[in-house]
This record gives sequence, C-alpha cells and structure tokens, in this order.
Amino acid sequence: MPDGSEFSVIQRIFELLEQTTSLRVISEFLRAKRLHHSAGNWADMREKRLSRYLESGEITVTGLIDLLRSVEECGGQHIFLYQSTPERAQEVMDRARVADVLNRRGLQRLLTGADILLQPEAPQIVDVRWESADVDLAFVVKEIELRTHRKYLGDEIEGDRFYKVYTNEQQRAVNVAKLHRNGLLEIRIAAHRGSKYQADVARFIVHLAEILPFAEFGEVALDTAKNKLLAERKTDSRIVRYTNATLCDGEGNSMQAITATDRGDLANAPAIGKGLDALLETDEDAYCSDSNLWFIQRDGLSADIHVLLDGEVNEFVIPAHCSPQDYNYVLNTIRRFNT
Repeated sequence: MPDGSEFSVIQRIFELLEQTTSLRVISEFLRAKRLHHSAGNWADMREKRLSRYLESGEITVTGLIDLLRSVEECGGQHIFLYQSTPERAQEVMDRARVADVLNRRGLQRLLTGADILLQPEAPQIVDVRWESADVDLAFVVKEIELRTHRKYLGDEIEGDRFYKVYTNEQQRAVNVAKLHRNGLLEIRIAAHRGSKYQADVARFIVHLAEILPFAEFGEVALDTAKNKLLAERKTDSRIVRYTNATLCDGEGNSMQAITATDRGDLANAPAIGKGLDALLETDEDAYCSDSNLWFIQRDGLSADIHVLLDGEVNEFVIPAHCSPQDYNYVLNTIRRFNT
C-alpha cells in the first residue's frame, strides 16, 4: 500500500486526469498495456482499474505522471499556428541556449523534471522538454494557469428583494507551445467561456518571451485547408463529415448550411450540397469562412474527432479532450490540406 505522501500524489494525479482528459483516453492507455480498460464513470476508473493496477504493479505512479504530462496537452483547446524558418527554429530550441535562460530565471529544475502537479496562483511554466530521435524534433513549453469563473448557483428571496447568487469557481488551465524543427510553432490555449483568444495568446507569448522568443514567426493562414476539406467531403474515401459550413462570395455575402443534429452529415443533403458547390464554382473569389466538422474514425483515430475551423485566420479548435495520437492526426491532416 502507498504511504500517506504517495497516496496524496496518486489522488492528485487522478484529480488532474479527470479534469484534463477523457475516460476514452484513459481506456486507450490501459488497452495498450493489454489490461481491462472499460469503466462507466470516473469513480469506476479510479477504483476498479487504476488503483488496482497500481497496487498490482501493472502500472506505476511515474507512468501515470507521464500519461498526465502527455494527455493534458491535447484537446479542449484553441490552436494557433505560426511558421518560421527551420534555421530560426533550431536556434530557438538549442539546448544550451534554453538551459542558459532557465538558469537565469531560476527554472533549471525543469531540465530534469516537470512541476505538472502544481496549481499556482499566477501563470507558471511547469514543463520544458524536447522530443528527439537522432536530433531534436520538437521543443515543448507548458504553462499552468489558474482561472477564476463566476458560477451561477440560483436565486434567493429576502423579503421583497430578489437576488441572483454566484460563487467564484477556479479552473486549472494548461497552455502549450510546441516548436517543430521545421519551423512550425503551435500555440495551444486551453478553452474558456469567452469567444476571443487574442489576449490569451498575447499574454502567453510574453510569458515565454525569453525561453521561446517569438520574433520571425508569422501566422499560418488556414484558408486553403478550409476550402479543400469542404471539397473533400464529396470523395468516395472521404475523411470528414460536415455539420456546419459557411461560405462567402467575393462581395461578402454569405451562405450557411447546417445539419439537423451533430450526428448529421451535409453529404446526405445533396440539394444543400449543390448550393454550396455552385457558389464555389461560379465565384472564383468564394471561400469557406468557417466550418464545423468531424474527422471520421479511421487510420488510427480512436473515435470521430470534432474540429472547428473558424476564429482567427491561423486558428482551429478541438473542443473535446483527445489522445496525442488523435491530436497529431488532426494537426497533420489540416496542414496537408493547407498546401
């Protein structure tokens, strides 16, 4: 049995896994280890699966921390893409340069381990690492941010006065910057209740300024991907289904197509599809401004993955938590269709 301190760590890991990922992702982790993986709810997953496997030694606390470290970075995010040259990216991710910056900021401990179990009052960098093969392929910096939201509790009446009652609720948010050797930079901001994220991106970039200087990175416009993915919906081997798409012509007029439910598919509404295609074919300036689509389960995807292509020109959204494999599939497919 674990001692008190280890038990506290395990409970904290369980709590953070529940906050930052999904039961499906944890089930995939267990299935990959050839362990029983089904659970109807989080209580069953903690008590009937994870706790028992920890006790038997089939999984370890270190393994769960590594799992948390990975899965909390994927999904439930607004992702913004930027690009620089491979030469500039490799200068920024140089290990000696990064180590020097971390030493000057008193963060040298992050070179040997992450502080991902923290819940800091102010935004704090908790993880700095490289993904490597023969060379460093990517450089990752992670920040934990504690957000406060107002939660409505209900109404109260005192005499002839009527009150709406709220409480402040705190939420741990994970923001990630991932710089690839080829110059691609992902800024992933944990989703919140607002609709605009420019201020969140700007603050995060300033916080990372020394560790990951942002100079010489430009936005990656996703217009091409939006148009190509919409056209791809008609192919025999299609990889997406659309539940919502908005098209604009060269004059700024717009046309919107919406399915009746989230399980619908515009490919099953041929008359509406003809209207979308007619606009794209007759107006060379027409384009898809935003879309609500699902990458269909195939090619290693664990489930249909919901994606929004809207907001800023370089922005896409994965609303639900997903596995790193699912996240990378979506990112790589969007990039492939954006060429």
